[in-house]
Amino acid sequence: MTSDDSDIVGREYRQGKVAYGFQWNRSNHQALGNTQGDLAALWAHLESATRGTIPEIPFADPFYTRASSLKLVKMSPASHVGFRRRLMKSGNIRKSVDNDLVTMIRDFHRAIDDLSYCADHGILKEFLSKDPMTLAIEVPVWSDHYQLSGHIDLVRYSEAMIQVCDYKPGPLESTKKRFFDSLPQVSAYGEMMTYHLASTLRSALDAPILPRVSCCIFDSHSSWHFGSELFVTLEKTGKIDGF
Repeated sequence: MTSDDSDIVGREYRQGKVAYGFQWNRSNHQALGNTQGDLAALWAHLESATRGTIPEIPFADPFYTRASSLKLVKMSPASHVGFRRRLMKSGNIRKSVDNDLVTMIRDFHRAIDDLSYCADHGILKEFLSKDPMTLAIEVPVWSDHYQLSGHIDLVRYSEAMIQVCDYKPGPLESTKKRFFDSLPQVSAYGEMMTYHLASTLRSALDAPILPRVSCCIFDSHSSWHFGSELFVTLEKTGKIDGF
């Protein structure tokens, strides 16, 4: 099932010299639910983004760091590999080569006859119009506590969780490095989204409810999945550089 263009609303945002085309498929969101729990809290956040009532300072103040500039601290090659393997072995990161995200991005490439399988981020609009689980693209998020801000590539609802996804295209041989180096950025998106949803739920229900938010890095070769709590773990253990 595909969505009509009238189902999709949006607004352009800028961070520095870069423009981000936030778009929200309200029809998909309503079909999945928008009156209870995490989906209702997300609806409130996306409505604010559509109306342009989100704060300007996190995206204009030079003292706020762009999440995309966060990096892992420098490590030796052996430490780099060891740390990645520990995260995998402990289950903090789960790898998949054939889930719905990976299958769809491959199919989208074939449909446009792009056999490089490395199309730019414009291909994310295909998810917005053709994937019933996709809710929005280029979603603005921020954190006053960490003085961070950014725009999430893709927000979906999968396995009863809000899924924060980042598309990192590139050749197969560099996938592990690209994905591993992106952990601070994407986990930061998850942390910021968790905060936004938790704030809405708490104000509405007057209860300390923690939303269910997962993170995903993907390309046409594979995907990595991890919890939004990974950001706090990385930050507390001094693994993030860029603040």
